[in-house]
Amino acid sequence: MSDQFNDNLIGSFREDGLEEFLLRGRRQILQLLQELIGNHALISVHLFPGGLSFLSTIVTLSEDEEWIFLDASPNETIHRRCLQAERLLCVTQLNKIRIQFRLHNGMEIPFEGHATLAAPIPEEILRLQRRDAFRLQVPLSHDLKCILPVQKHEHDPQSDHGPPWKRGVEVSVIDISAGGLSLEAPVNKITPIVGDQINGCRLKLPKNLIAVNLEIRNHGRRILGNGKEMLRLGCSFIGLPTQAANQIQRYIFQVERELHAYEP
Repeated sequence: MSDQFNDNLIGSFREDGLEEFLLRGRRQILQLLQELIGNHALISVHLFPGGLSFLSTIVTLSEDEEWIFLDASPNETIHRRCLQAERLLCVTQLNKIRIQFRLHNGMEIPFEGHATLAAPIPEEILRLQRRDAFRLQVPLSHDLKCILPVQKHEHDPQSDHGPPWKRGVEVSVIDISAGGLSLEAPVNKITPIVGDQINGCRLKLPKNLIAVNLEIRNHGRRILGNGKEMLRLGCSFIGLPTQAANQIQRYIFQVERELHAYEP
């Protein structure tokens, strides 16, 4: 990840339209940090300067609520760079809202037998509620897929044979967030109705196959350059388990790091 990207991420929290999303009240900040701890939220920690990052979680807050403790990077080189960094940008999501805060003066402090990265509690936290703040456009090279159950037909003798996901329709994932995803499929594969739920879907992440239930929120059509007509579905996750949400969030963070590692 480039320093330029770090600058863009850190930016000025007071740019147009962001001031209203800042939390500065100490009680609000502590409450939000405790929510992140309680939800075992994954934190993407970006080092500035240096262009490095790693995934972490908030372990705890100090008894006097003056310090925050994060899991240290298992990579010794990155951990040393954390201790030398001018500042750290922490990015995560909670209830579909992107959260960012900066840490300064990090130091290594042992906690319950393992190393943690400790820093003073941030003075402000950005809760960016705008929808486009956390939606990832899936790179074409990833070819991310979702398997939808085949719709049953009254006179189809095969419709009740075998698990739905094994006889499903595989469609492309165009973008993804903690709250849902957009899918694209040939128009003759699916008959969408806004508000319908599609249960028993399987999201094929690079290293995981995740069970998800979807609700269709919108749909439309587009014509490809070769004249083929495609159906675009906007879907939200329904009752997504915490473990599945963490796996999706981890994928988003990893892709962000990959993409920005190649920025000039």
